Amino acid sequence: MTFTPTQKTLAILPKFTGFLSLMGSFFIFQDVVIHKRPINRVYYRIMIGLSCSDMIASTVNIFSTWPMPPDSGTFLASGTTATCTAQGFFNELGNVATPLYNTSLCAYYVLIIRQAWSEDRIRVRAEPYMHAMPILIALTIAILGLPFTLYNNSGWLCWIDEYPRGCSGSECTRGTYADIFRWIHYTIIWSAIISVTVGMYLIYLKVKTFDRSEAQENNEEVARMERSRKVAIQSALFVGALYLTWSFTTVARIYQVTTGNNNTTLLVLMAIFFPLQGFFNFLVYCRPRYLRCKSRNPDLSTRKLLWLALHPEDHMKNRGQAATREMQRPYERGGENDRPASRDRRSLTASYYSVGNNFAKYPHNTGDDHTDINTVRAVADENDYRRPEMEKIEQDRNRNIDDASDAVDDVEEQRLNSVTEGSQIEQDGNGDAPDPDEEEQKLNAATEVSGIQEQKNSATNPEKEGVLDAAEEQLNDAVT
Repeated sequence: MTFTPTQKTLAILPKFTGFLSLMGSFFIFQDVVIHKRPINRVYYRIMIGLSCSDMIASTVNIFSTWPMPPDSGTFLASGTTATCTAQGFFNELGNVATPLYNTSLCAYYVLIIRQAWSEDRIRVRAEPYMHAMPILIALTIAILGLPFTLYNNSGWLCWIDEYPRGCSGSECTRGTYADIFRWIHYTIIWSAIISVTVGMYLIYLKVKTFDRSEAQENNEEVARMERSRKVAIQSALFVGALYLTWSFTTVARIYQVTTGNNNTTLLVLMAIFFPLQGFFNFLVYCRPRYLRCKSRNPDLSTRKLLWLALHPEDHMKNRGQAATREMQRPYERGGENDRPASRDRRSLTASYYSVGNNFAKYPHNTGDDHTDINTVRAVADENDYRRPEMEKIEQDRNRNIDDASDAVDDVEEQRLNSVTEGSQIEQDGNGDAPDPDEEEQKLNAATEVSGIQEQKNSATNPEKEGVLDAAEEQLNDAVT
């Protein structure tokens, strides 16, 4: 059988674009599961759901025409009716759940920025619906397609279509109600697109109406709104990924319905962009990390910055070295508690664009105490995960204190022996009444010894330079 170049292109292109999308979604999934544990933030749990649904759809696109029966007349078809039905089921499941999870993500941003909901409030009152609606709606539509035998050859994928293609009414052996379910499918998709558009417009209005002059005296409000602007940009990019994915598919469907024909250019563009949402999400997800690495390492090349953005463990190592140098500085007294001179740094588990409007209490790992945790900004002290280095520094400091005390003791003992021997020699040589000048010198020497003892007791910090040198100099003067 001879196949046209268009048939070959539509069969091969989705395998490459689908693979890119699968890798992008898998990176987001493993990054959240491995590097964000425990997954306390609603944002990361939504990203897990979005990535899982896109991985299903991407896998379907990688298989493209393989699951179709050979008699379907498509390039590389080598499956059966059962494999085509399975592909159609997962195709519908993934492609419905993915835009609905985009809607959940947009709703999360609206609640954070426009409604100023706390993370806890979203977790309790909104998050269950953010997961239940995409999963239940996608499962319902996908399962309904099985008893109605809707999943058949639909061009370059098995999806909702009649069989044989182009049949109508009683002529169709499978997929009699395909037209109805197709319109239900696109109604869900377009409703999701309209929802995220409205959500982005609400976010835009909130950010636009913020008047900086009204909050000049409230630095915290200014900082929060600046973070809100960054979150709005991030949200807009996720919505843009959804638009790129579905725009050519929507235009191709409208052209097909209005003209009754297919446009080759639109079909090729659909085969390129439709499977790429996972890859687009990956770019948007990694963007804050790349910008963070670039701000901290402005001299690094783009290739190195990309490497750090994709390998957070290397970035953590570099930050750990800087944190160790900071902890070697002396501690400063700051109010009620002692804390390092360097300011607390943000944990890598925090999103670069977090809004930071909530503080919640969670039990500590030991005992019944509770620790205040900012569940949005995830602010953490470097000392929390650099404790071994701090213990080593503390041990070295204690060892230096002991050495300093021993040195002062040795110098003091030598001084006392010298004064005692000198006094005994003078008494044995003269045998007369002591000279008042000599007695005064001895009294001064004893006073100096007492001062040295006080300096020794106060020398509890090895960083106080010059204590031992001053003591030795005074002792040498006294002996002389």
